Order: sequence, then structure tokens, then C-alpha cells
Amino acid sequence: MDKNKIFLINRGGLEGRLDSFFYKKEFIDNTDKIEKVEHFKIGNLVTLSNKTWDKTKHNDEYFNYIEISKIDTLTGEIKEPTTLEVKEAPSRAKMFLKLDDIIVSSTRPHRGAIAYISEEYEHCIASTGFIVIGYSDDSIILRKYILEVLKQDIILKQLLQKSTGGNYPAITEDAFKNVILPVPKLTIQKNIINIMDNAYKLKKQKEQEAKDLLDGIDDYLLDKLGIKLPDEPENSIENRTFKVGFDDIFNSRFDSFYNKLYYIKVEEELYKTKYPLVNLMELCNGIRGVTYSSDDEANDGKIGVLRGNNIDLKTNELDLTNIRYLKSDFVFSENQKLQKNDILMSAASGSKEHVGKVAYIANDLNHYFGAFMMVLRVYNEKVNPFFLFGYLQSKLFRQLLMRILGGTNINNLNFNMIKNYKVPLPNIDIQNEIVKEISKRRHKARKLNCLSIKILEKAKKEVENIILGEDNGKS
Repeated sequence: MDKNKIFLINRGGLEGRLDSFFYKKEFIDNTDKIEKVEHFKIGNLVTLSNKTWDKTKHNDEYFNYIEISKIDTLTGEIKEPTTLEVKEAPSRAKMFLKLDDIIVSSTRPHRGAIAYISEEYEHCIASTGFIVIGYSDDSIILRKYILEVLKQDIILKQLLQKSTGGNYPAITEDAFKNVILPVPKLTIQKNIINIMDNAYKLKKQKEQEAKDLLDGIDDYLLDKLGIKLPDEPENSIENRTFKVGFDDIFNSRFDSFYNKLYYIKVEEELYKTKYPLVNLMELCNGIRGVTYSSDDEANDGKIGVLRGNNIDLKTNELDLTNIRYLKSDFVFSENQKLQKNDILMSAASGSKEHVGKVAYIANDLNHYFGAFMMVLRVYNEKVNPFFLFGYLQSKLFRQLLMRILGGTNINNLNFNMIKNYKVPLPNIDIQNEIVKEISKRRHKARKLNCLSIKILEKAKKEVENIILGEDNGKS
């Protein structure tokens, strides 16, 4: 019996909810820590904005839309907003954002999808899935301090505690207003802002170093293969006008996108390699993933299924932090279980940039992969699977892939579409040499990315200690 799951609450300690989740010991202890220092309910410190967007009065044809998925939960950075036609605006696109607003995801708020609206994002439209913090009094609490304290674990725990719902717990505006914030003196708030700003800056530096290492892999690989990609042309009238002979497009696509001179030059460079070219299907098989519905899912399921979001698009690393689980009686083919040396590929996405992204499976996994994924399983001993993985994430392969996906509305992929793609194949000794170098660079990049996260975690811990320290508010 777990004693941490058994507790008593007096009637006087009830706060409008009777469910045991709300009164878990970790939540009560968390609140007790905050109440030992100067604190206020957030509803007494800020005003929530209810300014909405009327698309019928929007003068432009397009608008910029911020969804919850566009917020980096570690840093609060807003990824590129989605540009949509006004007539195609989703029903949730309603919250009008002003400079200095702070947006907080109301769905699964404990994840930390919280962001500050700078000039770059002023007048964007946000999903109704956000709570928007408008006015606050800078003589009591600084805007950037609100942003940073909301992302602290002591606040995220409160957001989870006050949420309701099953798979996607959400917090209401009224419940959000009852979240308590530690409010130290302004000098301490400014110090906290500086600590976090420095941490974000250092984190970006480490991430850039990692990115440079990963970007250099592509140049290294193509150089070893004797391939030089042509420069992409500027988007000018001259570069959009070209002529292609009928013989060159016989038994092929007739559209102008596929027959761009740039793509023709890319293919020509591929054939200049000093190594033999082998069709992809001579090296591996393509295996499609498992089809399932939401009725097959189970929070306590034992069968893990990987999806597109389990591939880190920046690093091509496997990300196992958000796995979908299915009921234990769901029937799979053992062929659809991930094996050592498999190459997992995203086969469908709302964005062409995500289609064809790959991750290498270093060891057998007790996980399967979903229908919008594909596995390339190497069977030919003449190819090192990691070498093939390196080639499939190269700029060269990406350009060949974009050639068949671009110019159409198709954002999905199957093995038949790429089975005849040519792969330069050096002898196994040269492949192993390439793999060794690529692995070394990826390892260094991984360490830098891990260090960048640790830098942020250390800064957040330092901030929490300052906020909850005995000398808080006295210096």
C-alpha cells in the first residue's frame, strides 16, 4: 500500500473541489512552500484580456495564427506563426494579441506553453486555447517576472492541480485566477529576469554550436561521396522560366515544379559521384505502420506506438517522451515492432518539411510505429544501416524528396515513391569510416544540446531558491 496515496483533509481545508487529485500531498506541500513568502493570487495582480478578433473586419486576405503547438515549452519562444487565409480561419482563431500580452495554454497548462508577445507577434491571432494576460501593475510585479515565474515548477504544479479533465486536462480562467504567485521585491524580480535572460542566451549559444556540427555533417558526407549540390536559384522571373525537351520528361511528370532546372541539376550532380548508384529497394524494405483509432488507445496501455512527433526535426534523434499507448489486446504484426538498425521515417504530415524525416533505431525497442510512419529495414549486407540513415537525412535526398512532393497537395509518402531512388554506395570500409565521423559529430551535438537544457534547468532552480529563500523580500 502506498502511504502517499492515502491522506485526510478536514472540511475547512476544502476549496470547492471534492476529488482526491486536487488534495494530493505534493500539491499541498507545494502550496505551503509558496505561502511562506510574500504572495498574491494572480487574479489580484493582472487583468485577463478578452479582446477578440472579428475576421469580417480584417482588411487583409491573410492573418498570422498562433497555436499552442507553436510554443516551445522549455523557453517560451514562439515558433513561426501559421499564415492562413482569413476565409479559412479555424473557429478557435479568436484571441487578438497586443504588445506585452502573456499567453498561457489552458489545455495541459502544466506543460509550460507560456509565451510573451513581443513586437514581432503583436496583432497576431491566437487560439481560444490560450488564457491571455493583459494589464498588470509594474510597480508591484514586472511583466517579464510574471512570464518567468509562471514557467517555474512551483507554478506549473498549481496549474495541473487546478485543471480538470482526463487525457487533456484544462484550466478555466476562474481557476487560473486562484493560482498564487510569489511576489518578491522589484530588485529581486529584476535579478530573476537577468538570470533567466542570461540562461536563454547561453542555451542558444550551445544549440547553435550543436546545429553547426549537424549542418557540417551534410557537407562532410557529400564531399566524401564526391557530390556538390548546386546553389538554389533566387526566386526571380528569369529563374522561374525555363524550357524542357519532351524527351526529358517522357514517362515522367509534366508539371513545371518537378521539371525545374534546379532539380534537374541536383539529379545530374548525383550521377557525378565516384561510387556506384544502387536503387533504395536493393538495400532495404519499406514497412508501413499500424492503423488504429482513438477507441484503441489506453492511458495505462502497454503497447507503445511512435508517431511523427517522436522524431526530433532539428537533430533527427528519436524522442520517446510522448508516446501513444494502445490497449493490450490490440493485434500487431511483429514485423511492425521497431528493431535495431531500423530507419524510422515520417510518411505523412500537414507540412512537407516534416515528411521523410528520419530517426535511427540503435537498439530493439518494445514499441511499434503508426500508420503515418514507415520503417526502412536494411537487408543488404553491403550497406551499413547508419550510413544509409546519414544519406537519407542529407540535403541531397531532401531535395530529391521535395521534388516529388512539391507542386502538389500530397503530404504523404510510401515506399513505392522512393524505392528507385539512387543511393551512392562506397565499399563497406569507406561507409564505416563515414559512419564513425558522423557518429562522433552527432555525439558532440547531443552533448551540447543536453548541456543547453541543463543550463536552463540550473537557472530555474536558482530562481526557485531565490523566490522561496528565507531572505526573499528582505534584500
